[in-house]
Order: sequence, then C-alpha cells, then structure tokens
Amino acid sequence: MFKFLNNQKGFTLVETLVSLVILTVALIPILNLSTSAARVSATVQDNLVASGLAQEGIEVIRAVRDTNWFNNRAFDFGLSNGDYRVEWNSTVLLSLGSNPALNLNNGQYTYSGGTPSKFSRTITITKVNAGELKVVSQINWLGRSNDAKSITAEDHLFNWR
Repeated sequence: MFKFLNNQKGFTLVETLVSLVILTVALIPILNLSTSAARVSATVQDNLVASGLAQEGIEVIRAVRDTNWFNNRAFDFGLSNGDYRVEWNSTVLLSLGSNPALNLNNGQYTYSGGTPSKFSRTITITKVNAGELKVVSQINWLGRSNDAKSITAEDHLFNWR
C-alpha cells in the first residue's frame, strides 16, 4: 500500500538544530527591543501624567485668583506665601501636611477615594510684590527603578485688573 522512496529529502536533526539556533539569535534582539519600548512607554506616560498634574495645580491657583476678582476681593486673597496642596476642584488651599500621594478616582486625581497613585503635588506660592504672585507646582514620584522623579511648572499671576 505505501511506497517509501529512499531518495526522499528532509531535514536532518543537525539542520533542524542549526535553524533553531539561527531563529533564536534573530528573535532575542526583537524581544529586547519590545521590552525596551514598553519601559520607555511607561516612562513617557508617567512624565505626561506628571506634566498634566503640575499644570492643573497652577490652573487651580489661577481659578482661586479669578474667583477673588469675581467676588470683589483682592486678587491674592487666601493666596499667602507658603507650601500647599490642591485638588482639581479646590476653591481654597489645603495645608501641605505630610503631602500624601494623590489617589486616582474615576480618572481624576484627588486626595479622597480611589486607589493611591505614585504622584504627590506641592504648590509653592511666593508674593513677589503687591501685584504679582509666583506659583510653582511640583510633582514628585518614584520611577520604575525606585529613583526619585520630579516635574516642575512655574507661572506668575498678576493683578492686572
């Protein structure tokens, strides 16, 4: 029923092992590249989130200044020199205290509810003169290799009204 021919061609064990070695040598750099890309992606994501949080801190202080104007108060009412913390919806400055990490709660970073994140924010206000405030928003976190990371944003708010 079956005819076997002696001249059939196929791979020997040695040829198979050599091809596996070549394939392995070719795949190792590709795997290293994908691992590096994932690491870089995570670092970029952390930097992007930290930049957004730093800008958000400044915008909260700007909103407090604008609210002061709308309520016919001095532009720097409640914005005295010092270190503070704020949430995205803060209407007053919160004491820095031990500066706990922000929590991630339904896509928003806040101090209540949610799961703890790696980011903490410090807002520093310095009164430059009677019509100018210097606002520095600094975000701190630990990177993937437990090295301290930081991003700082600075703005000057004026009493231009």
